[in-house]
Amino acid sequence: MMLRGSMSISAQSSENCDVLTTEDCSGSDDDDSKQSDMAEIPPEFRNCWKAAVKTPQDFTLWSKVVAYAERMKDLAACRKAFDALLTCFPLAQIYWKKYADIEQHLGSIEETEKIFIRALKSNPLNVTLWTSYISFLLKKEKKKLPKPAEQLQGVFGQAIDACGLEYRSDELWSLYIDYEIKGGRIKNAMALYIRLLNIPTQQYQLHFERFKIFIATHSPVEFLTTEELNTIHAKLQVDNDNDQVSSEDVPSGDIADSLTESNLQEIRQYVLDTGNQMYLLNKEQVKKRCAFEEGIKRLYFFATPLSVKQLQNWRKYLNFEISQGHHERVVVLFERCLMPCVKYEEFWLLYACYMEKHSVEAARSIFERACRIHLPLKFTLHLHWALFEEKHGQLNSSREILSNLEIILPGVVMVRLRRVNFERRNGNLQEAERLLREAAQNSSGSEMAFYTVKLARLLLKLKSDPEKARDVLIGGLKKEPNSPFLHECLLEMEISRDAGDDVMLCVERALNSNIHDAIKGILSQRRLEFLEDCGNSMNSLFNAYEEHQILLEKQEELKRKANDKDEDKNDKKVKSKSDNSSVIEDVPIPGVSEPVIPSATSEKSVSAENTTGSSTPPTNVNVPTKSFYHQQTQRSQVFVPRPAVRPYVHPFLSHMSRGFAPLQRMAPPMPPHHMGGPPPPMPPHHMGGPPPPMPPHHMGGPHNPPPPYNYGPWFQNFGGFNNPQPWNYNRYYPPF
Repeated sequence: MMLRGSMSISAQSSENCDVLTTEDCSGSDDDDSKQSDMAEIPPEFRNCWKAAVKTPQDFTLWSKVVAYAERMKDLAACRKAFDALLTCFPLAQIYWKKYADIEQHLGSIEETEKIFIRALKSNPLNVTLWTSYISFLLKKEKKKLPKPAEQLQGVFGQAIDACGLEYRSDELWSLYIDYEIKGGRIKNAMALYIRLLNIPTQQYQLHFERFKIFIATHSPVEFLTTEELNTIHAKLQVDNDNDQVSSEDVPSGDIADSLTESNLQEIRQYVLDTGNQMYLLNKEQVKKRCAFEEGIKRLYFFATPLSVKQLQNWRKYLNFEISQGHHERVVVLFERCLMPCVKYEEFWLLYACYMEKHSVEAARSIFERACRIHLPLKFTLHLHWALFEEKHGQLNSSREILSNLEIILPGVVMVRLRRVNFERRNGNLQEAERLLREAAQNSSGSEMAFYTVKLARLLLKLKSDPEKARDVLIGGLKKEPNSPFLHECLLEMEISRDAGDDVMLCVERALNSNIHDAIKGILSQRRLEFLEDCGNSMNSLFNAYEEHQILLEKQEELKRKANDKDEDKNDKKVKSKSDNSSVIEDVPIPGVSEPVIPSATSEKSVSAENTTGSSTPPTNVNVPTKSFYHQQTQRSQVFVPRPAVRPYVHPFLSHMSRGFAPLQRMAPPMPPHHMGGPPPPMPPHHMGGPPPPMPPHHMGGPHNPPPPYNYGPWFQNFGGFNNPQPWNYNRYYPPF
């Protein structure tokens, strides 16, 4: 299998579609014509072409290039622009039709036909392209060009085989049937109707009505073969005892001339009844798929993404069709789905997984189409393809897929790891080590630390060489001394080797670096545990303990400072809110007058009036009268201070604070015991009542063990605190 073609789509585009020059245009033989053509090509077109070649997966740039080429009306420029766009986006059926129209107007019929053939190879399930190609061939037939009829017959057959099971293939079926009827091939038209009545399509009712008209307007001798005519006639001759006609009873000769008009009518009715049964069965199949088909809003490729609702509809539709078990319909539905969902790798993977159960070669072709043509930059799809080839024993193909993918997408960690693991699984440890060393040397930062740890693990676990693994980690720390990942891995390796001095050196190196304090605390704790378990010196243990405590104190201090900063911020917020509330309290309320505060003189005058008993109202002397408007404006400018908000206190607590007993409601008198009331009090023991309680142990009573310690009634029902509590409930200070 040749996999060199999947190198880089940008490289393919740059090789096949160079930058347009005047040599590509017509009339550029001498230098003068070249200069004139160079002036005709706009610089915007050149810039757009270069940008599209650099980013070949940008559909918008290629559409601009094609639009510029169409404005230029130059056939060579249009061919180059359309070929470049359709190489990257072969499912863009609109541009295929535009390309064919331009070639038909500016070029030749032969080139137009070649464009249609290329389009149908890329879109074998596109009904619109098939009908456009057939219409082109019908026009060619009217012009009486060589071999049009034979070519049309073959094209119709290919179209029906390719997309005859498509739900919206009604136009194609109608074209084919009409073409056969016009050509006088009635038996072929009848065979097409029989196939069509068993296929769930959008216009199945219309096809059945046309089928009934076709049967009514043609004789059974015309649309039935000799064998079919003889078999049906023999069945009709049998009585209604459900006996089957054997092959020996069927006449072998031609009985068309011996049939009467009544016999022909019976045969026609039998054919209609058979078609009606097919129609009813097909109707049930259409009902099952109608809801899914109505949810499909986009039939063909477009650059914008699909909505989530449409993607869910495609998933449900595919699962339904797979559950039905009709393999051909499942394949057709997958091909239909991939036209609008070509940029979604999940559908490619689902299609390949389904096809792998039926044919490995078919699944391989699906991966090739997806990775080489439609999704060359989706590395996850390439990785699945490599796993597929490795699963089926194609190791060279899998290795080449991964190496070509890394050329297209350099620096992807997952791709390099997949190559390393592929070589490791197949026993090539030297190549796996080389790939990891190369990746560690060509990277930096956390990526370098990642590759270094992977290489050290390979040397330690698979090659059983701990010294080389240790040297690799130390070398990585020299390049990246502040990597916590490398410090932790080296410490674990030193602990596993039971090297006490190396463990102490490793921890000291980590504590002197600029890694996070939390990581330092973990490493220090790990050193302390190692010394307690495997150490031989108490001094080193005490020193490690003291250093660990100092480190913990620093961390606590940092936490305390961070909490203090948070508290200061919260205090500032609360203070700002309180300042705003105090300002609001002195805001004047418009329309509310200031309350009148009586003075001493006014009180004396009022008391004097009360004593004398005079009823004459007091008069104000030398007080000018003011207008109503002036009085209202003065009242609106009066500042009324708001009363301070008093905390709400429950009446029970307020009475207790004043020294009064809580308010109690008088209960109604209880009825006597014989009327449902409480029982009377028990008589004393000497009068037949219960014995008195036993005295305590120190007074001669029995010895009882003390009750177990508990936290009071509020703690005994601790599980009930998950429920919503009343407004005045406090579990630490309960109101009882």
